[in-house]
Amino acid sequence: MLRYTIELKPQAGTFLVDFELNAQDELLLRLPAWLPGSYMIRDMAAEIQSLEIVCGQEKLHDTKIDKSTWRVFIGEQSKSIHVRYEVFAQDTSVRRAYLDNERAFLTFSSLCLYPVGREEEPIELKIKKPADHPDWAVATALQPVRSNSQAFGIYRAADYDELIDSPMEIGLWQCIEFKAYGVPHRIILSGKVPPFDRTRLREDVKKCVETVIAFFEPQSHQAPFSSYMFFLNLAENLYGGLEHRNSCALEASFYDLPLAGNKNGSKNYARLLELFTHEYFHAWWVKRVKPAVFIPYDLTSETYTDLLWVFEGFTSYYDALLTARSQAVDADTYLKSLAATLNRHLGGTAKKRQSLAQSSYEAWTKYYKVRTNRSRSVTSYYDKGALVALALNARIIEKTRGKKSLDDVLRFAWEQYKEAGDDYAGLDEEVIAELIYDATGVDVSKELDRWVYGLEEPDYKKALKTLGISCECKDSDKPEQCILGAKLIGSDQLTVTQLEEDGAAEKAGVCVGDELVALDAIKIRKNNLDQLLSRYRDQKCVDLHVFRNGLLKKLSLNPKKDPILQYELRWRAKVRL
Repeated sequence: MLRYTIELKPQAGTFLVDFELNAQDELLLRLPAWLPGSYMIRDMAAEIQSLEIVCGQEKLHDTKIDKSTWRVFIGEQSKSIHVRYEVFAQDTSVRRAYLDNERAFLTFSSLCLYPVGREEEPIELKIKKPADHPDWAVATALQPVRSNSQAFGIYRAADYDELIDSPMEIGLWQCIEFKAYGVPHRIILSGKVPPFDRTRLREDVKKCVETVIAFFEPQSHQAPFSSYMFFLNLAENLYGGLEHRNSCALEASFYDLPLAGNKNGSKNYARLLELFTHEYFHAWWVKRVKPAVFIPYDLTSETYTDLLWVFEGFTSYYDALLTARSQAVDADTYLKSLAATLNRHLGGTAKKRQSLAQSSYEAWTKYYKVRTNRSRSVTSYYDKGALVALALNARIIEKTRGKKSLDDVLRFAWEQYKEAGDDYAGLDEEVIAELIYDATGVDVSKELDRWVYGLEEPDYKKALKTLGISCECKDSDKPEQCILGAKLIGSDQLTVTQLEEDGAAEKAGVCVGDELVALDAIKIRKNNLDQLLSRYRDQKCVDLHVFRNGLLKKLSLNPKKDPILQYELRWRAKVRL
């Protein structure tokens, strides 16, 4: 049995961990370098501020042998040792641990060292109640062994994999509960929670959840877990999520929550529901059905796969679609979400350089790392993966005359997972075409060669037509995109974040990070930029002043409008969700 005791120090933003185990000979202690679902090396061990290993009154000597591993020699006889260390936790994302005077979020891949080779041993976890926060309570999907009324106490995990797949929220969180096909679900709200329509959120998320369960289990409506927990942290400008086996961590803007009395909802509320659906869908599609290289996970280094377009891309296709099928949003809202994905993908130039398979494989070095040339170097396996899923769905429907769809492919893969049980070996890179053929009788190997491993785009208009959707193109009405060819942030002071390839700003010599100062000696602000660009759009040359690295630069801008096509989608006739 491996035993962890975790003490919270909110004022310092640190967790104190006491790890107790029996060991002998040489012991290697390690913290993961990354966590499943977020494919970038994060080096969690960098946040360990101090570490000591003691046996009774004796302090044992440890040596750090790489960035995430410590080695200690115990001796020939088995001894009970304590590993005591302090972890700095100020990452507000869903991927790491966080602690301040208002809340704590525990991801145990950031907190709990493990003895190499003993990852399958059972684990006991004790969470100590902070004395200076008597009203705080614990929320987690882990099973308690013994706890008080606020759920502080002792928890059990079958092994290290279950431990790091079970986040925990501590603080003055709020809870919304419901049952979906008899399975208890809880939404744990933390951060800033303003007034909102709780009943609507509960009912809409329940609709989405039941639609996902019925998608994979149309007959039994049987979920692969006995309970499920959504952790939703709210602030002004947040959006993202991370899946776990019977829970997920979400972050969103509190402005996305539904307002009481607003029956139609908002675009941002629809996006929030899609986030719930997306991470919940992952409980089947990537947490259980998964790439073969993820069985088991190697959390010490990059684990390369071409299949992220299948697991993230397909999930991105179905998150909006199933949210609409649930009737939590209407069919037109779904089309707007789909159009946004189409325009986002086609608006970048990376699709001419990086294939979908390459995007999956290179996620570790490109996708999650913010770069100024992102739009021209990174093809999103979320966006293009979703669009290829749509095209494959249309092709299957067309070839089978509506008798089969992509739905059948995912259900078939799910049945394979269940039948294999403990012998499940995951999906290899080469089997996707075979999987689709076995499930539907349709051979899409040539399409995958072109759309996934090559740089060709599907015929989106044809695919959409098969699905009962018309696609029309029109010029964008955003002058800063059409005329300037740049993406900006700020209000009174605008800063360039991205440049369109061969756009007017790039040709003028504008660089990412430049602060726009004046156009033809007129100060540039967010509220006047569109008017300025529209007024000067027919000029061959106009002075543009920018600040770069604190120095004023004068550039010559040719604000010629370059047409940027935007796609609008409409239902042709009968809605086919």
